[in-house]
Amino acid sequence: MTWRNMRVWMLGMAFIVLAGCGPTSLDKSVSRLDHRPDWKRHGKIDLPRHPAEKHLQGWVIVLDPGHGGEAHKEGYKRGPTGVREAEMNWRVGKLLERLLVDAGAHVTLTRHGDEFVSLKDRAEVANNLERPDGGRGADLFISLHHNASSRESANFSSVWYHGQVNVSESSLDVARYIAHRLGTEMRTNVAVTSPLMSDQLMYAGGFGVLRQCRVPAILCESSFFSNHDEEQRLRDADYNLREAYAIYVGLCEYAYGGRPTQTPPVVAFDDGTLRISVVLDDGLPKDWWGHERDRTLSSTLAVYLDGKRLAVSYDPGDKTVVATAAHVPADTWGSGEHVLSIHHANLLKHHNYPQRYAIRQTADGGEFTVTALGPRRAKPAP
Repeated sequence: MTWRNMRVWMLGMAFIVLAGCGPTSLDKSVSRLDHRPDWKRHGKIDLPRHPAEKHLQGWVIVLDPGHGGEAHKEGYKRGPTGVREAEMNWRVGKLLERLLVDAGAHVTLTRHGDEFVSLKDRAEVANNLERPDGGRGADLFISLHHNASSRESANFSSVWYHGQVNVSESSLDVARYIAHRLGTEMRTNVAVTSPLMSDQLMYAGGFGVLRQCRVPAILCESSFFSNHDEEQRLRDADYNLREAYAIYVGLCEYAYGGRPTQTPPVVAFDDGTLRISVVLDDGLPKDWWGHERDRTLSSTLAVYLDGKRLAVSYDPGDKTVVATAAHVPADTWGSGEHVLSIHHANLLKHHNYPQRYAIRQTADGGEFTVTALGPRRAKPAP
């Protein structure tokens, strides 16, 4: 045996010893299930870079750490021993910002320290943000919060969306990933209620910050600072990092599945028949194996004009959708705005964005103008 081979053999033997003398037996693995730890036990924090973070590159994300600038209010948004929610929200926001920037995303925070920013102004940051690609508006708005309850034992994770479930399907898609990751990483009391909740469960008009966003938007209530033990964990920046990492992983896994879209609608009107055509994009990489196959679920295809569903044909070869409405009086297009809604989902059941467009025809009955709209928003309660 040569000296080189001897070294390889010795290294291999050392590895076997360090690894516990060979592979684990089936019986030993089965015995581990006899002593499973409690769900609420937090293990060692582990922060590997998710391989799918590359799909977040170029995303424009607004993070909104809630409730800044109100430290002067006695007892306001504080836990049992006085820890402020605003401070834990801020730490999570800054840590999540770093994780997302490292992934190549463009991140903006709605506040720069312990300052008050109105709900409207926070939403407007996302609505009017100038994008690196020259456009306007964020890809996603995430409001960061922690919950409170009169029941001290309460401590679950929830992610909130605006209005009805069909108002912003793309918001629901990302909310699902984040909600499950929060519960898993923070070891909160999962499975006691829905991980996703409508903001109209709290207020008739929903949460002001979500209602006023014209981009996909969610609000995280990651855990309950009214729970004494959880409040103490939330004081610790490493625990805040655990939470930020959970949201980061949820975003990586969502981005991995793509966000479908489509070309701007082309509208034509001829002999009483309205014809609308778009080309779908499933939001998935074009170099994946099987990319030439249809990756859009045709059962999810639907086109609505002013709330009325139109007849639709779909060519999976060139990904073209044509929607038609027959016997449409020409004078209905002479003035006013009509709302077009387009819905479809890819094979991972991620929904498209944008979904809504405003259509107008010039006064002389000539060209149509099409403008993308944000999700439909509930009106605030009177």
